[in-house]
Amino acid sequence: MRTLVLRIMAYFFGIVGGVILAVGVILRIAKGPQGSIFFEIQPNAYLEFSQVCLLFAIALGVAAILEKREKKKEIKEK
Repeated sequence: MRTLVLRIMAYFFGIVGGVILAVGVILRIAKGPQGSIFFEIQPNAYLEFSQVCLLFAIALGVAAILEKREKKKEIKEK
């Protein structure tokens, strides 16, 4: 059960991070280094938020893999 939740959260953060990264890059390219302001937020904030989301996705993905390995190890020991 925990593995499933970790995988779902990893996919969620990966998708959100990817979409926000695309939005941030497009806004940055649209108006130069300062970029255009979208919802009164600078493009750098979008890019930094996408970095955090992608780091969470990686961390949760690794946690799901480790959880799955521990389950297999427990089954082999019994």
